[in-house]
Amino acid sequence: MKKYYLSFLIVALSISISTFAFADISTSTRNKIEEARQKVEMEKEQTRQRVEMEKEIAKEKIVSSTERLKEKNQELKHEIEIKIGKKLDDQKIKIADQFEKTMKNLKDLVVRIESRIAKLNASNIDTSASKILLATAKTNVSLAETELTNLENLLAQNIPTVSTSTTGKIQRSAVLKIIKVQSEKTKTSIKVAHASIIKVVESLKKGQMKENSTSTRETKSTSTNN
Repeated sequence: MKKYYLSFLIVALSISISTFAFADISTSTRNKIEEARQKVEMEKEQTRQRVEMEKEIAKEKIVSSTERLKEKNQELKHEIEIKIGKKLDDQKIKIADQFEKTMKNLKDLVVRIESRIAKLNASNIDTSASKILLATAKTNVSLAETELTNLENLLAQNIPTVSTSTTGKIQRSAVLKIIKVQSEKTKTSIKVAHASIIKVVESLKKGQMKENSTSTRETKSTSTNN
């Protein structure tokens, strides 16, 4: 009986020791698991913070890039504005020079025609028709000169460039349209003046032919008398 009781006691003690050991191992394991869980949570939080930071950096880069792009666009617009302004100025000067040269040529022709008429009158050649045509031509030249002055006044304006406001663009379009219309009017007036001068020249050629015919008859008459 004592032996049985002793054996039972030994088994009971063994079980108790095993239970305590298991309890210690379970607590240690739980602590390790908790530490691992906290570590994972910490790493997740660090990862989240890093991702958020990277997003913020990316946003800042995008904003910075956008700002740089805007600045670059402004610089390009400014360069385009300068080029357009220079091109417009060059075109204005070219248009004005061409018309002024043409007007000078027309005026020179009028002076030469007047001189020719005076010579024909001295030779007793009837130039009344040429004088009438010349008066018309001089009037047309004067009208063309007036149109040219109007055009040059328009060309002297500051024309708004492309990169300005919407209102500026509308104004620019309107000014360029007015200049184009006035340029066509000037060109037409000069063509009319030139055509009228051609008529005077043609009438003078007829007078020249009469002068030559008269000179020929006088020469023949002198030769016959001699």
